[in-house]
Amino acid sequence: MTDRLYFDIYSCVRVYYRYADCSRCSEVCPSEAVSMQNDKVHVNFQDCVECAACVGNCPTESFRMRGFNPNEFVKTLSRSPENFVSCKLNVPCLSSLDSQHLATIVINRQSDIVLDMAHCKECQINRQVKVIQENVEEANYLLSSSGIDHRVLMEEVGYLPQQKSESSRRSILKLFAKKTAALAFWAIEDKLPIPPQPQEREAEFKNIVSEKVIPQKRVKLIQGLSTLEDKEGSFDVSKIRFTSDKWIGNSCTNCGICGNICPTGAISNSDDRMKILFNPSICIKCKICHDVCPEKCLHLEERLSVKDFTENRYKVLASHVMVSCSECLVPFSYKGDSTVCPRCKKLEDELKDLLKIGD
Repeated sequence: MTDRLYFDIYSCVRVYYRYADCSRCSEVCPSEAVSMQNDKVHVNFQDCVECAACVGNCPTESFRMRGFNPNEFVKTLSRSPENFVSCKLNVPCLSSLDSQHLATIVINRQSDIVLDMAHCKECQINRQVKVIQENVEEANYLLSSSGIDHRVLMEEVGYLPQQKSESSRRSILKLFAKKTAALAFWAIEDKLPIPPQPQEREAEFKNIVSEKVIPQKRVKLIQGLSTLEDKEGSFDVSKIRFTSDKWIGNSCTNCGICGNICPTGAISNSDDRMKILFNPSICIKCKICHDVCPEKCLHLEERLSVKDFTENRYKVLASHVMVSCSECLVPFSYKGDSTVCPRCKKLEDELKDLLKIGD
């Protein structure tokens, strides 16, 4: 059982929309400690092996682990003279770093980094190689599309920590003292008071309409890409999991549902509520906005430019002119064809159908 892992349910995309397609945490968990039950994320802390894959791969960073912060690790390795990542040296598992972490390290260092894959074959988990490969491929695609020559390399280095010699007399005495203390403890163990068990912390309630999630790994990535002089490249949206670009069809009614339900605030309404805005810099491609749109008028663009991704600004997807319906007087998005709102128009059509049936 682990007391190091913590899950913040109010940062999970399924709190915003329970039927969201995102299940990345359960997909990367090697011990099935994280699973989907009744459209919610369920964590069995007793089965957790503390690989931190869920911590690094969650789009909204809903998981945290005491003793390991992927974003702090990115900062540390970016400044380190070493370009080496190994589960025997500096990370719980190579799968604890997703494509954005890996790409950010390469961009900040302006050099290749090496992932030590030698221990994956003998690892008891033995399920993370595919996750690591997917993250590396996506990171390298991001780097190449951004015009960066350096890459994330996967090599079987076989790093092992140096073993200190225990041949000295002092070392032998220390070892004997430890064994003696252990024997003494087990002799009186049943007489010792039971220590209090760690209690799971409760996440603070959050207003999901007004309080949005801004993943720090995205902030770090944008900061790194913003230093590039050439931003003429672009991403194939179908080849990246972490962001997208969008367009809106003419059937948009300016209902505002997409902006209210977006976990990061990437899609929102303007202050006067006359425009639909979108910022690809903080989009996590959860596609919840597509799922909840009543008119199904939100669509993915085929490509996203590096410039649009790094500028961290909102662009206008749709502009609206609001007029009062001539029937119910409720404001609606005027398309230039009718002063009757879609709701009244639908009701009118239904009444006509009923009259036809009556005839």
